[in-house]
Amino acid sequence: MKYSLKTIEIISFIIASLLGVIFHFIYSWSGENAVAGLFFPVNESTWEHLKLIFFPILIVSIGEYFIFHAKYDNFICVKLLSALLAMVLTVVCFYTYLGVSGKNSDVMNILIYFLSMAAAYRYSYRSLAGRKGTRLPSTACYWGFVVLCFVFFIFSLFPPHIGLFASPV
Repeated sequence: MKYSLKTIEIISFIIASLLGVIFHFIYSWSGENAVAGLFFPVNESTWEHLKLIFFPILIVSIGEYFIFHAKYDNFICVKLLSALLAMVLTVVCFYTYLGVSGKNSDVMNILIYFLSMAAAYRYSYRSLAGRKGTRLPSTACYWGFVVLCFVFFIFSLFPPHIGLFASPV
């Protein structure tokens, strides 16, 4: 069976979004295992919740890579930019609504999560379908994913004392 790029990106969006929902609970389900804490949120901070975007997109992108890498030479860079877009959009939307309303709302947080994931996969689809993206070499984008993994690991272990890393709970 051959699926279109659009179909695979829609399926990928659904899988990545559901993974993010499941990932929200894995750290506590693991008995607060330190290794699990590197990949899954250890608290309710905005930074830790960005793991719910980054790691699902990374995992799903690895699967998509085997389907698309030969067809789209910009695949890795598009996926990296998609993840970054979703993370930035999440932070901007969260702090904007929080600043305007003054209240943290689970409903709004969930809505922002799914909208950010949808934006990431829409960007991915449009960039791949239009063969647009970045002029960065794929190697730089591979390293971008690696560096972001290490940044998540380091800041999970040693979070800076600023609002992005503070748990509101």
